[in-house]
Amino acid sequence: MKRYIVIALLCMTILLPSFAGGRSEHSTPVMLSGSPEYDAEVVASRSVTISSTLYSLGNLYAYLDRSFLYEIDDKKMEEELIAAMIDSLGDPYSYYIPSDMADTYEENSDGSYIGIGTYLYKMNPSYSDMSDPSTWMVVISSVFPGAPADRAGLRSRDMISAINGESTAPLTAAEASEKLKGEPGEDLVLTVHRGEAVFDITLRPEKVTTPSTASEMLDDDIGYLAIYTFSLTTADSAEKEINKLLDSGARKFIIDLRNNGGGTVETALEIADMFLSEGRLLETRFKEQSGRNAIIRNADSSILVPEDYPAVVLVNGGTASSGEILTGALKDNGRAKIIGSQTFGKGISQEVRPFADGYIQLTTGHFYTPSGNDIHNIGITPDITIEEKEYSEEELEAFSQFMSDPSIKEFADSHEYSKENIRLFAEEHISSGVPEDLLMLLIRNEYLYRMDYSERPAADPEYDEVLRTAIEELAE
Repeated sequence: MKRYIVIALLCMTILLPSFAGGRSEHSTPVMLSGSPEYDAEVVASRSVTISSTLYSLGNLYAYLDRSFLYEIDDKKMEEELIAAMIDSLGDPYSYYIPSDMADTYEENSDGSYIGIGTYLYKMNPSYSDMSDPSTWMVVISSVFPGAPADRAGLRSRDMISAINGESTAPLTAAEASEKLKGEPGEDLVLTVHRGEAVFDITLRPEKVTTPSTASEMLDDDIGYLAIYTFSLTTADSAEKEINKLLDSGARKFIIDLRNNGGGTVETALEIADMFLSEGRLLETRFKEQSGRNAIIRNADSSILVPEDYPAVVLVNGGTASSGEILTGALKDNGRAKIIGSQTFGKGISQEVRPFADGYIQLTTGHFYTPSGNDIHNIGITPDITIEEKEYSEEELEAFSQFMSDPSIKEFADSHEYSKENIRLFAEEHISSGVPEDLLMLLIRNEYLYRMDYSERPAADPEYDEVLRTAIEELAE
């Protein structure tokens, strides 16, 4: 009887109103009734079908319990039933986090963990198509500045087919994330796919600080604000950074959202509100049968940055979801010029709720920019496009091999950090086959890694064409 009740509760509980929480982008759910499109007869008919299926499952379980030779793990069966129900939706952003993964799912609350420093996503193994790598490989959506993945040159849209020689095809997103953490002091070998190129990269997991914001004054009047993710505390952090820049004389702003993989929708809207005193920020639409009306968010009259202070937003393929919400709000309202490359294109939002000692993450909303644009699987096109540089397979292979060359650390040990020494390192090792700009990136990242996190420069136009373009644009 206990086991029949477990299955019945699964059906009943999943129909209860959900609530938002967790790390992934989500909107605040508002349950409404009385939608004119809500067809009660259709829903009732489907409920009868589901009830019949669950009754059959109950009979199946009774047979298994009575006839299976070995002991049945009730908890495992319950969690796999839940996971199967969510997996059947065929949505890579909807999944169940079982109880043994719940602590891992919550662990970034203190802002640090052991790993390589990436945000990633992965299609559920049930829906893999081996002819389409994006359905079975781990896809990197963004990397943390200064983390092992960043120092190794990994970037958004890179795909990982194997971790220490083990294929990623059968792994869930949670399992892939766990494997990419590895163990401190032990190397991880990742097989990386970038376009047509395939190469191995060896990384060593370490304590990674989950970044939120950073700022710096550029020239006399340009304030630079980098937003790395949209956590529950990012709006407060951004407000402090903006006030610090204003106090330092900033009258022009650069907002860097490159490799920002998203986060809480509300945080992105709060930051948009700091730059806009009026206008639509976002529209989120829901399934008709949910009984939820579309939610339209508008800017309020309060503002932090005067609207006559020009602004530029920097984006790339790693700018996703909530990062695209902020970009779209500022672009469509004519508040900022967008510079960089096409954004990721994630125009759907998820809600996270506790369930059966774990969590369910479910796609519930589809958002539209203030101009009514659907950016899902499309992205936002910058006003000034600067494509990220591509490298040949031979250059990437040389880069991969050179990453572990002891000369990098030896040079940093014997030479002080300076632009001249960075160029010197590149000149001395150009025969390696690694492009000059990647050699400069490797030694620069080595120097930055040795600095205390608080002492690292937030921006460096010397090695950043997109940032240089933004500064030139604001100087006109």
